[in-house]
Amino acid sequence: MKEPLMPYDETTPSEPPVYIVMDSNILIAEDLCGSLQAAGPCRVLNVPHPDELIRVLDGEARISAAFLEMRYDQVLEAELDRALALRGARIVLTMGEDDEIKVVKQGWAMLVRPFTDDMVRGVLQPLVKGV
Repeated sequence: MKEPLMPYDETTPSEPPVYIVMDSNILIAEDLCGSLQAAGPCRVLNVPHPDELIRVLDGEARISAAFLEMRYDQVLEAELDRALALRGARIVLTMGEDDEIKVVKQGWAMLVRPFTDDMVRGVLQPLVKGV
């Protein structure tokens, strides 16, 4: 008798990655969403501010990466690091370059503006290799 497929079985189709983009500038948010979609099949959730992000997270079991227009200390104060870690998300900050050392020590990434499609793919690269 053949064993049932387990969720981690190679024959189980994988879900496309889910990305969150939180940026107050609509043009930057749209550019970032477009860059993520150009990298391959995915679902991108564009949220305008942290309060909305919390509501979105309640409905998501798994997040691949969250691109946040926040400083390092703001993420910690809002406890978004914990909420995102529970969903397996990689945190990518799009502001607060002064905190880059702290960001890297946490295993997060920094996407410095102005960014290009290649830069977006670069911060996703460790995710792609780990899949």
